[in-house]
Amino acid sequence: MLRTLFSFRGLILVFGLVAVGLPVALVAQLGIVRTLNGINENIADTRAGQLASAALLENQLDEETAVRGYAAIRNAVFLEPYERARTAMPGNLATIERLVAGAGGAGSDDARRVADLRRLNAEWQSSVATPILAGAPNQDALSLHGKSLIDRFRADLRPLDGHFVAQYRAALQRRDRLIATTTTVALLSIALIGIEILVFGAVVVRMRRELDRERGFVETLQSAASVRLLTPPHFSVGTVYRSATRGARIGGDVYDVYRLDADRTLVVVGDVSGKGLAAAVDTTFVRYSVRTLASEGLTPDQIVLRFDALYRAANPAPEAFVTLCAGIHDRRAGSFAYANAGHEPCWVRRGGAVTLLAPTGPVIGLGNSRFDAAQTSLGAGDLLVLATDGLTEARDPAGAMIPIERVTAWIRDLDATTPQGLADALVALVTRYSHGRITDDLAILAVRPLV
Repeated sequence: MLRTLFSFRGLILVFGLVAVGLPVALVAQLGIVRTLNGINENIADTRAGQLASAALLENQLDEETAVRGYAAIRNAVFLEPYERARTAMPGNLATIERLVAGAGGAGSDDARRVADLRRLNAEWQSSVATPILAGAPNQDALSLHGKSLIDRFRADLRPLDGHFVAQYRAALQRRDRLIATTTTVALLSIALIGIEILVFGAVVVRMRRELDRERGFVETLQSAASVRLLTPPHFSVGTVYRSATRGARIGGDVYDVYRLDADRTLVVVGDVSGKGLAAAVDTTFVRYSVRTLASEGLTPDQIVLRFDALYRAANPAPEAFVTLCAGIHDRRAGSFAYANAGHEPCWVRRGGAVTLLAPTGPVIGLGNSRFDAAQTSLGAGDLLVLATDGLTEARDPAGAMIPIERVTAWIRDLDATTPQGLADALVALVTRYSHGRITDDLAILAVRPLV
């Protein structure tokens, strides 16, 4: 057989096999390439649907935040993100509508959901946003009705996004199977397409390296944004943090306890606009900027004023803002001096009585704002509770937010043996009230001077 193989007849046979095998291999490769192109186009479409779905949610959040901000302080700076989101909304809806129709979804549940999204957003614009922006007197009722429409909008958007994710994963699986087939063809045609195999292997290695590098970046960022409290020995501290971003340990809420000297301790809680890793970058900036300013011996109102200038210089976007409560506890005087820039009220529990510490100025980032300071007693055994709006704006299944009077009653009646115990019990009550649906970042900080 070997003699036949190396004979003239064998040479003719080999050339014949190559002459037949090469076109077959090329045709198979071309067919695989065409199929891969079709799968990649499907992947691109599903990714476009995912991006449009995410953009719709962002548009809706921008509209809601802008209208709520304008209703709160009647500042025209909130109208720009509102108009931008309202302008972008129809285009994103059209993209999803086109993709649903292109997938044979005309008349399907997805098509009806897209139509419902249009209707709900139009109803929200006409019955909620327009009256609020026009200064309608019944804004609380309008906001409650708007929350109902927004919840229905998100409920319609969620399955659409889920379908795009499922389609994306299915396309990836088809592509993976086809790549395996391509590898088999390549192995059978090793003499003809060996270079292709090497290039493919090199691309896979590079993609894995890039993935490892990006994963390392995310882990480093999460570690850098994690809270490292520097508490004095005469302080007992309890903290709870819940991120609204699935799969992340960080978000847009920030809290801090930092020892300035033997007697003075900085206490901070704040909320940065945005969510997830982007907001986490800003929280790191907030934490260390406020620490630095407090270490210079500034009073709370001076800290907030200086930080307002720093933040506006670092974040010139008009929609960027921060709510911040910064206070300094002096154990010698048994006092707590603070400046609250548009943040949630804080609570001081003394025995069986609870006092609210109201805001002393507007949110940070508006510019040309005045920030006042206030002071209250905070002695040994008293309990100071600070939280972000994820506490007071948690909603029950009907869409009703927790009344601040109820939160105050919880803080008054809960077991306060330890600050951590009270913080854990408080977040448990919020979770029960909202039936486990925490849709906003939530941070709770409870501190008690011991001496």
